[in-house]
Amino acid sequence: MRLGAIGVDSSHLPEFTKRINALNQAGQTRCRVTALWDPGEHELEKARLWKQQAAEMGVAEVASCEQLLNQVDGVLVLAVNGCRHLKLALPALERALPTYIDKPLTCSLTEARQLLDVARRRRARCYSASSLRFAAEVTELDRTALGHMVAIDAFGPGEIHQSMPGLFFYGVHTIEMVDAIWGPGVKRVSAIHQTDRDLVDLDYGDGRYARLRMQRGGAYAFGATVHGTQAVRQFVVDFADVYNRLIKGMVRFFEGGPAPVPLRDLVENVAVMEAGNTSMTREGAWVPVEQVE
Repeated sequence: MRLGAIGVDSSHLPEFTKRINALNQAGQTRCRVTALWDPGEHELEKARLWKQQAAEMGVAEVASCEQLLNQVDGVLVLAVNGCRHLKLALPALERALPTYIDKPLTCSLTEARQLLDVARRRRARCYSASSLRFAAEVTELDRTALGHMVAIDAFGPGEIHQSMPGLFFYGVHTIEMVDAIWGPGVKRVSAIHQTDRDLVDLDYGDGRYARLRMQRGGAYAFGATVHGTQAVRQFVVDFADVYNRLIKGMVRFFEGGPAPVPLRDLVENVAVMEAGNTSMTREGAWVPVEQVE
């Protein structure tokens, strides 16, 4: 199954290619990354190096998006800037090609809704994901011992980038990690931006509550304390196998399996981040999350 990459200004291009093609060579997937299209407008300076690394693994560069779509069975949108994801993903979705969109899905709720509408209209299979969704500490959390989960205190890096507003560049990782633990349903968000950190509170409206701290300048680590009615569990994510777990979920999707997370829930995550960014401009005032059908 031939996969084509759109966008080269992310280290995910060589990292995903290496892992997908290694699984293919080991006979564990039919998928293989065979082509890439570089739409230009690179946000990160290592784009040329990452494209070269992909070429060294046998990925052929093509001259246009149309040429790429004519010769692949699935698409990975890997441009780092989420503000470009809708435009770059639409041609593949219109052809109903299975499409993975790197995080964040988009950087606006309006664009996320457009993407969802097109995917539904064309019956195109599509999802996005942070690798944190696949951390063993998240997927193997002992929910039985916890009892009914009532609150989460989570942390992660809080890097920001001028091309993407507020939480969209790196806050998405911690937000998706929390979402993977107990699913959607955030009703309102309060967020405070400070020089060295962002503090985000998620109120689910059904008794669940999460507080997220995205730190800038600290050690690179993600983790959480999960509070249940019967126990408390704490973890720090071990990254040794996170990418491999992400890729195994990805190839199952391209081969026809279910998306690891529903596209509708990812649109809600965009709504949560947009509400958080708005709250930051209002000194942490609670901002309702727009409902996603």
